[in-house]
Amino acid sequence: MKKNCAVLTAAALSCAVLAGCGQKQEGTWNANENSIYVTKELAVESAMVYTSDKPNELYTVEGLSSYVEEAVTSYNTEHGGAAEKLPAALKSCSLEGQTGKLVFEYASADDFVNFSTENGDNTHSITGLSVGTAAELAGELEGMTFLTAAGKDAELASVTGESKNKAVIVEGAGTVYVEGGVAFVTEGVRVKASNAVITSEGTNCIVFQ
Repeated sequence: MKKNCAVLTAAALSCAVLAGCGQKQEGTWNANENSIYVTKELAVESAMVYTSDKPNELYTVEGLSSYVEEAVTSYNTEHGGAAEKLPAALKSCSLEGQTGKLVFEYASADDFVNFSTENGDNTHSITGLSVGTAAELAGELEGMTFLTAAGKDAELASVTGESKNKAVIVEGAGTVYVEGGVAFVTEGVRVKASNAVITSEGTNCIVFQ
């Protein structure tokens, strides 16, 4: 039987335990809100964060971690868990007060989408995710209207012309963090920080360096 991470986490956060497993995320992304993170190496991670209205003593951090690991194992078994890098992995798990946090890492952008869909992650509405250099994804970026992070019009050539530019194409709404700085976004994407945006329904693109 598949485990539903979103339902599991929402239920488990009825406890109040000051404990954790794994290391705290540092740097440009602290994983303190429901979000996706894309590194300069184009690795994809995600965070699920829930807060319960009231505490009880039903769960411990160990129990939460064990339960979610079952969902990860089930997904990996069905999606080629023998690969060099597991399709999905629980990177860290914590319960602090009435707030719980799960951080996952994935072998590919497709694995993020598939794992989220199969396990009922309702913290976003993303149905598609692609990552690569802007030059590699140039064909998919044609026809999109780009702005600089400051909101000024930008030409496609300036988006795809720099070899250091990385691109994230997102289908659906969610919060996306990147390692580095946001350089360009498509219309409809809201820049909330130098390294974070909120995408809208439909097709979005974030270009970062």
